[in-house]
Amino acid sequence: MQLSLPLEIEQSEANETIFEKIKDCKSLPILSPLASRILKMCQDETTNASTLAEVISQDPGMAAQILFMANSAYYGGGRQKVTSVLAGVNLLGFSTIANLALSFCFYRLIKDMKNTSASAIDHVQFWRRSIFASMAARAIGEHVENADAELMFLAALLQDIGILALNEVASEELQSLHGHAYEGHDQLYGLELEHLGIDHSQVGAWLAQQWELPEEFQVAILYSHTPELFETPPDLQLLVDVVALSSLVADIWMNPNTEAAIELVREKSQGRLTIQSENWGPILEHIKAGIPQIASFFHTRLGSFEEITHIHHLALKTLAPSSSAKPT
Repeated sequence: MQLSLPLEIEQSEANETIFEKIKDCKSLPILSPLASRILKMCQDETTNASTLAEVISQDPGMAAQILFMANSAYYGGGRQKVTSVLAGVNLLGFSTIANLALSFCFYRLIKDMKNTSASAIDHVQFWRRSIFASMAARAIGEHVENADAELMFLAALLQDIGILALNEVASEELQSLHGHAYEGHDQLYGLELEHLGIDHSQVGAWLAQQWELPEEFQVAILYSHTPELFETPPDLQLLVDVVALSSLVADIWMNPNTEAAIELVREKSQGRLTIQSENWGPILEHIKAGIPQIASFFHTRLGSFEEITHIHHLALKTLAPSSSAKPT
């Protein structure tokens, strides 16, 4: 799939200038060669598990984290100790291994970004939000028929990468947007279009293309704030809808106005992707239960137990009222 950006937006001197800067920027995030190699190997039907395990083992940090996840309850581990990368590959499968490898490389990319003191964005908050969205997408995927939960996890994790690119080439303009009153991340892309002529979902889709990520990721990123505009290919509709909803679910933990964020999730989950109240209980529990493992995987603090539990109960009260009285 070839994406040409800016995508179907009114041309102006402002957005052309920003997009030219993006294309010429030498400091944009770059996907590591090892991650690209692992991704291609996992897509190649001739790749065997032992060869893939050997490649992963070239990066001790990545290998250790994949073993950690293979043994975590988040991926059903614990029944039998996984002590080798090969055993981890066989247990998790190529798709999950590719997603974990890419996730870990993206974590490193964020961690290693330089000159954050002059940044227009809070990298810690950006990363926390990306993680909550990824957990939400996986949890929703686990409870939706015919969903690829692992694909949704990574697509949701990457959906805001365009913000990193905009921060590199238009940090002053991006900083000015923080002076505007807006409720929740979902309104940010509209401000970007209004003031920059281009939004982070469009930039992110282009960046995913430069990284040679599969079409699924490019499409999910591009429509992460406008799933209602997506038309083709139809087999990616569910992915687009889940990733878009995951962004709103992440706001439950990231938006200071928790109640408003929860209400927006309730409203948006009654459209094309309908999630009934009886399903929100298991979805929210899936997210809450996975926080310790995912936080450890990404070496990130996502909040205190008290904070997480409080927000969890608030979300249950609105989204799954019949479950809110049950102990969690």
